[in-house]
Order: sequence, then structure tokens, then C-alpha cells
Amino acid sequence: MGLENCFEGIDDYAVRLIRHKAGQLARRSDFSGSDRQDIEQELVLDLLRRLPDYRPDRAQRSTFIARVIEHKVATLLEARGREKRGGRVRSRSLSDKVRDDEGEAIELADTIREQDYFRRTGQQPPRGADQCDLCMDVQTVLARLSPGRRRLCALLQTMSVAAASRELGIPRGTLYEDIRKLRAIFEDAGLRRFLSDTS
Repeated sequence: MGLENCFEGIDDYAVRLIRHKAGQLARRSDFSGSDRQDIEQELVLDLLRRLPDYRPDRAQRSTFIARVIEHKVATLLEARGREKRGGRVRSRSLSDKVRDDEGEAIELADTIREQDYFRRTGQQPPRGADQCDLCMDVQTVLARLSPGRRRLCALLQTMSVAAASRELGIPRGTLYEDIRKLRAIFEDAGLRRFLSDTS
């Protein structure tokens, strides 16, 4: 029998939750029983790294711990899914710089044709008058937003949530909450089908 993991520095609630979640993952077909201790270690390390960010005025400690562990479990599942689908496939940011036909540095996103985007997402591109109406609708919604929310919308057009978080000096969790509120505003304006998934 192998050595047990050390849970020094975290409370009993976190230990029980980590053991429970690791046990659940280890029983899944994409993991194995022998992965259990490794999963526990991943969850403990992630929690210890994030505990200094806990703010009692925002949530109960148990809620914070549960969210951190749930997010890490989701990350582990996503990573395992990527490995199964082709771990050798290298992902790149659409903000990465590449060279165009003239040798100029451009963002990778600029090399994707609009019709390819719509084909891959299953959406239909707006046409003519629809495009004009869409622009006016978006401008109307943007005009009603606070300057801070307008800036967030502008940043999210060109950078990831993590990069926007750093740029604004706002924690990612807070930024995701702001994005959720922005989505609701745009959805209320009838623009739901034009929203991309940032969460």
C-alpha cells in the first residue's frame, strides 16, 4: 500500500471534499484508481495556491474552497479530454503573431476568414441590412453602458479574460461576474445569438 498524501495547511472540510472529488475522478473511465493520489495532490496544490486570494467579505470559506476545487476538477477533466482527442495538437492563441504573405506580422485571428468562423460555429453571418441593424443595436447597448463596462467590452474583443484581468487589475472571478452581467444586458437587447462563449 502506498503512502497517503499530506493535507497539512488545509481544514477538514477541504480534505473531505478533495478526497471525495479525487475518488469520483479515479472511478471514471478516463482515469484509473492509481491516479487518485495524483489527483488529490493536484487539488491540494491548487487550493493552497489560491487560499491567499480568499476574501471573507465575498463568500464563506467553505464556498470558496468548493469553487476552487470544482474549477480544478473541471480543468483536470478538460485536460484529460484534450489528451484523448489528440494531446499532440498544439493550441495557439488567436492573438499570436504570424507572418502574412508579405511578411508583415499580423494576429492569427486575422488569418481566419469570416465565413470559416461562421461555418465552424454553426452561425449564419448577418447580411446587408441585418449587419447595419446589428451594428446600430450593438452601438445602442454600448452607449448605455458605464465607461468601465465599455472598456471591458473593447478589451475582450482583442484579448483573453486573463489578459483583460491583468490589464484592468481586477481578479478573474470578479471579471467573469462582470461578463455575466454584460451578457445579460446584451441578451435583454435581443443579441443573444451574436454573443461568443467566454466562460
